[in-house]
Amino acid sequence: MSYIRTVLPMKDYRLFMEMEGGSTVIVDLSGKLQTAKYAELADEAFFRTAVTDGDYVLWGNGRVRLAVGELMDVILLG
Repeated sequence: MSYIRTVLPMKDYRLFMEMEGGSTVIVDLSGKLQTAKYAELADEAFFRTAVTDGDYVLWGNGRVRLAVGELMDVILLG
């Protein structure tokens, strides 16, 4: 079962995601760009290449990938 239906990169390092159940969420990754895990996403052109395979948000053909749980942690834990 896929969890993410669509992902749309937005300005200021935010992702708009439509979930399988129809709900939508915006994930703000701007506060994470200084960490090793998220640093590559600081390149705006690279950030805008975000796609989903249903389970992950992927950049660079999977070079950087974040699972739904990781993205929800960003929302909940900041």
